[in-house]
Amino acid sequence: MTDVDTMIGEISLDKPIRVPGGATLREVAGTMEDAHTTCALVGVSPPRLVTDHDLAGAVAAGLGADAPVEQVATKSPVWATTSTTLRDAVAMMVNHGIRHLLVLTPRGEVQGLLSLTTATKLLLDAMVPIRAPKP
Repeated sequence: MTDVDTMIGEISLDKPIRVPGGATLREVAGTMEDAHTTCALVGVSPPRLVTDHDLAGAVAAGLGADAPVEQVATKSPVWATTSTTLRDAVAMMVNHGIRHLLVLTPRGEVQGLLSLTTATKLLLDAMVPIRAPKP
């Protein structure tokens, strides 16, 4: 059972999809839709991150579907290492107001992504079950 002090490198992380840096917003949105995911890594090194929120912001700002994704990708995404605890990872996500945390190995390679949805499920599983009162 996972608890709040479990290192995030020991849990099943989401495997990120990757899109090329030259991809358009339309291509990225289509790739994310096909993969049923809400974010993607852009390029290889250093990794950048684009989320469904970034795509919605691009549309709201009037960017066309053929605009390059690099215009809206986060160039310095918040990240943690595989030795970060679940408790600390969730605190980072809450403090930065993000729903996706990039998880890196000690060598700086992408291990995966921790979504707020996955983190919440893990925290709920770690809680002591609530028992119904006896009649």
